[in-house]
Amino acid sequence: MAKYDGLLGQPLLEIEDPDKEGGITFIMKDNRFLFIKMVDGKIETVSIPE
Repeated sequence: MAKYDGLLGQPLLEIEDPDKEGGITFIMKDNRFLFIKMVDGKIETVSIPE
């Protein structure tokens, strides 16, 4: 979880509806994106930029 420390305290601008893969996108004020989806019963996350 240390790679997500930069997201702590960042204001959340928008939460986008699930995409075609069923993932949810969180858009932060500092232009970071956090993608979250379920893969084989586990949560998979991707942060851009990391």
